[in-house]
Amino acid sequence: MFCSIIRKLIKSLKSSLKKLEDLEDKASGIGIGSSSVGVGSSSVGIGSSSVGIGSSSTGIGSSSTGIGSSSTGIGSSSTGIGSSSVGIGSSIPNLDSNSWPRFKYLEGEIVGNLTKTRTMGLDDSGVIHSLGYKSDMHIETDTSTDSIKRNSVGYKGFIGNVEASDGYTYFLPAYQTSIGKLGRKTGSITLEKKFTSCPQVRSGAEGNDGIIYMPSYTKTLKIFSYLDGPPATSGVSGWTHKYVGAIYVEAVDKVFCLPRQGKKILIVNCADDTYEEVDLPQDYLAVANKNKNFHGFLAPDGWIYSAFWADTKCFRINPETYEVQWKDYEHEFMDGKPTAKEGSGIMSLGTGYSTTALVKGSDVYLGLAGTSRAIKLEF
Repeated sequence: MFCSIIRKLIKSLKSSLKKLEDLEDKASGIGIGSSSVGVGSSSVGIGSSSVGIGSSSTGIGSSSTGIGSSSTGIGSSSTGIGSSSVGIGSSIPNLDSNSWPRFKYLEGEIVGNLTKTRTMGLDDSGVIHSLGYKSDMHIETDTSTDSIKRNSVGYKGFIGNVEASDGYTYFLPAYQTSIGKLGRKTGSITLEKKFTSCPQVRSGAEGNDGIIYMPSYTKTLKIFSYLDGPPATSGVSGWTHKYVGAIYVEAVDKVFCLPRQGKKILIVNCADDTYEEVDLPQDYLAVANKNKNFHGFLAPDGWIYSAFWADTKCFRINPETYEVQWKDYEHEFMDGKPTAKEGSGIMSLGTGYSTTALVKGSDVYLGLAGTSRAIKLEF
């Protein structure tokens, strides 16, 4: 049966290629990878959305029958190489996928009870540099070997970083009077004295003028305006960390603020400055730790994910439909040990399983917090 299917596919492919040759005789400037005709095109050819290998109807990697199909076969859950919607070379993530990323521990361990780092800066050689939060740290994560190490010389007092257009990544001073600088070309770390006291900066962004704007955590600066609308409470009251971080999704022109201790996701529509809150699932809230998330990220699959804080559970939201899903990675954290605590090396939930996140290709690396082992999610 399988051979019969393959023969039919080959016959269909030959027919498609014949049509391609006919079209090439009639038109100029159309070739492989073209937006209308060619290998990986959106109309006719290998990996097309209508006919050929990796098509959306019939073929290897199709959505109905063949290798890599969503029902039977090996590989992709929907379409194939060069597809116009999902797959290698695709420009639109598969937001309908029910698959979750694979959890992996990196090689190497760095022990200690304190939250180790809240920064991650990638240099041009593929090494992630993380400077210390309240302990002297310079952790290097080698993405080519998936390993971590702690350098003998470390720095502390930094929260957040900005990858600037001048070739440097700047580590922001929370409990520091200097700004840390990573030369992305060389991988070198330097410090520049900038302040007479700790400015309590925890986030920042580079403007079109090349200036990095950094709001203070402890001071009210007149650089913002309030949006019109009801209070955004995240379903909690009192002295509670409602949200942490803000993730801009260009495809929908919206900002998503994931809750830390809150119960709702805040979504700001940049087109008209309106906002709304979306509830986290009740079954998730019934079992989740109060400190759910440290700082989320826009993943390679197009979903927005929470980063593990005091919990092994992760939630995600579809930025187009606002569907919210969640998954418990406790078994993965255990890694063959009796508990997640023993598997991860975490000393206290208050120090966190992870902090910030860095997306590199189809992988997401999570900042080392109170655990001794660092985490990677493979998409």
